[in-house]
Amino acid sequence: MAVSMVVLASRPSDWTQDQFTAWWRGPHAAAARLIPGLVAYRHGVVTTDYDNPGSPAWDGHAVLTFADQAALDSALASPEWKAATAQTRGMGGRRLIVVTEEIDLLAGDND
Repeated sequence: MAVSMVVLASRPSDWTQDQFTAWWRGPHAAAARLIPGLVAYRHGVVTTDYDNPGSPAWDGHAVLTFADQAALDSALASPEWKAATAQTRGMGGRRLIVVTEEIDLLAGDND
């Protein structure tokens, strides 16, 4: 069963949304692409926060997908993971990270 790490993040207080998005989709994505076992890596910019319409709580999200928990565990122990996450230290933004087991509800095979 596929396992995904889902990250919600807010930008550092001295960055614009455009700066944060450019960093995430640029240098940070370049480092993340090297993580072993990563089968999908998606990023989205938060355009609407229904719970906080005047002041969105988050600026972006990422979904990093692996074939299974063993592949994620191996990735977390890799030097490539350490290099990718080293970029985020001291940035000053906030983040929320969860790991999920997922199925494709549109695929029709959801037992």
